[in-house]
Amino acid sequence: MNQVAWIRLLVALPAALLAVAGRADSTESSGPTGSGTLLVNYVSVKGDAGKFREDWSMKEGWSGGVEQFTLDQDLDEHTTLHVEGRGVVDENDYQLQLDITRFSVGFIRAGYTEHRTYYDDWGGFYRPFTPSAFRLGQDLHLDDGDIFVDLGLTLPDLPQLTLGYERQFRDGTKSLLEWGSVQQGATQRNIFPSFKDIDETTDILKVNLDHHIGIVDLANRFRFEHYNATDTTFDKGTTNLTTGANQDVTIHEESRYDLLSDVFHMDSRVNDKVYWSASYLYSHMDGDAGLQVDTTPFATVSPTLDSVKDWFTHSVNLNQDSHVVNGNILIGPFKQFSFYGGVQAEKTRGDGDADAELLQLVGGSTNSPTALIHSDTDKQSVEETVGTRFTGIPYTTLYADGKWKEEQYSLSQSEADDNVTDVLRNTITDVFRQQYTVGFNSSPFRRVTCSAHYRRIMEANSYNNTTDISPGYPGFITEQDFTTDEVVARLTVRPHAKLTVAFQYKLTATDIQAANKSIAFSGSPLVLAGSVLSGNYDANTYTLNATVTPISRLYVTGGVSLQDTRTAAFANNVPSVLAYHGNVYTVFGATGYALDAKTDATVDYTFSRTDNFTDNSAAGLPLGLNNQRQAVTAGLTRRISKTISARLRYGFYEYDESSNGGINNYRANLASASCTLAF
Repeated sequence: MNQVAWIRLLVALPAALLAVAGRADSTESSGPTGSGTLLVNYVSVKGDAGKFREDWSMKEGWSGGVEQFTLDQDLDEHTTLHVEGRGVVDENDYQLQLDITRFSVGFIRAGYTEHRTYYDDWGGFYRPFTPSAFRLGQDLHLDDGDIFVDLGLTLPDLPQLTLGYERQFRDGTKSLLEWGSVQQGATQRNIFPSFKDIDETTDILKVNLDHHIGIVDLANRFRFEHYNATDTTFDKGTTNLTTGANQDVTIHEESRYDLLSDVFHMDSRVNDKVYWSASYLYSHMDGDAGLQVDTTPFATVSPTLDSVKDWFTHSVNLNQDSHVVNGNILIGPFKQFSFYGGVQAEKTRGDGDADAELLQLVGGSTNSPTALIHSDTDKQSVEETVGTRFTGIPYTTLYADGKWKEEQYSLSQSEADDNVTDVLRNTITDVFRQQYTVGFNSSPFRRVTCSAHYRRIMEANSYNNTTDISPGYPGFITEQDFTTDEVVARLTVRPHAKLTVAFQYKLTATDIQAANKSIAFSGSPLVLAGSVLSGNYDANTYTLNATVTPISRLYVTGGVSLQDTRTAAFANNVPSVLAYHGNVYTVFGATGYALDAKTDATVDYTFSRTDNFTDNSAAGLPLGLNNQRQAVTAGLTRRISKTISARLRYGFYEYDESSNGGINNYRANLASASCTLAF
């Protein structure tokens, strides 16, 4: 349904429902109640309008419509009607939901939602080039929507049945971070913006059953999905600023799958100290896809390249089956102790194959080698959880839990080009994941609450390549271990009835240790055997919030946050890969003041700043950001009568980024007026 049709529906449906409500009112039902708000906005932008849209989900120029409306009506003593919606023209922001419920009989629920996400059309930035950055000159946006209808039967003493249909869709164009290549002289950098056309739909059929037998509740969720997507990616293979030559790469993708799943669940509270639950999931997916890569012109654009290749697939097929079963139990409290535990087991089996063909230009002639690709996966896993809580200390809860997960993946991969096997790798991966948490919540004094927890997560991955005829990445990696420590502490103090202050600190630290075996290329070692600290991440986050109400007509709330982050990676001393260390500052605040019994004024402010830019143009690309973003909005609301109120709002938005030459800078102003009518 197009935009105009939905706008007409948004306008016509409330009127029709009011007419229905009026007829119902004549049969001894109460009158309708609800509200509606009309809205008009104007936004002016100076600078990068695309970046402003991406940041604030608003488009420059005029927009308006119905900001919100609700309608509630008792059609008779057993039947209720609820409607709510929204429709803002030129922002593609629509919502319409209907609920008719007849007690002890059933319900009809239907709805439609659609919202738009914007994307900036600039690519990367490299100061030594002329020009230093490129843009597409397109209005990039993606519309996500959903339409559904649910029919339910809720007859007494019988299973509750719900039948539903839903369609989810995505349509539009979005930017990508996989940028195209730009070359000037002998220097080449990937900074040219790429974008993707997306057309995706998912049709869903649902059948839900709920019933209880004695003290046991039973539920079954059946779901069938049909997914269909046609996507096209547009990229620059190479743009040569010296010669003026360029090459476009277009990737066409089509994919479909059918997914059938069924979940059976049952649970029971045996008594006030014992609760248990159990579930079983079965799912089956059957999908296929197609891919075609086109280069234009189909020719070499760089003296260093001797061939240009266009791939296309005849077919890509995928099948997967999963079985998952779990059980959980909660026991207690016994002498202030409660215990809980659970176990979940999974078995997943999948296989896929592809038949691809390569059109290759070499020395002025073409050939078309074919590739047959196949993979098999087999996953088995078991996950256990055990935990306890203790409430024996006054005003305090202590807790601890542990989680363990053992997984084994068997992966077989093969590729044959023109009947010659180039890749044959069989890998068995063993994963052991552990998580331990201890913490407390306490309120030792009437005006003080505090909480803290410590968590350690350890994951060990072992890779055993039983067969590998083409040693290389990732086959030379034999082990990979992740260790994460997390500490969170929070203190809230209310020194006065009109003042509340809260402080939180969070530490996250992750180490990644890898082990690999030596491989050689043309007789020279490419990777040396041994263990290496391949990655390290540390983040400290400090947050302070405060709320004060000095007088009954005034409130002030706000906060400040600082995130100090450092990331380092093992990169064989490659100068283009630098360690990252930066800070992000965030400030926010809001205040409201009642000017009189009918008039309120509000002001909101947000500010964020990032200072972690490193100009690494000599070896790679500029890394990090030096930017700041701020927004202030002020509103005035006047209650004209018991049923009518009006609101005026002004907003100022600013973005300043020095690390990319200011190409994304903007200043924007918002003027908004709305009127609400209640009935």
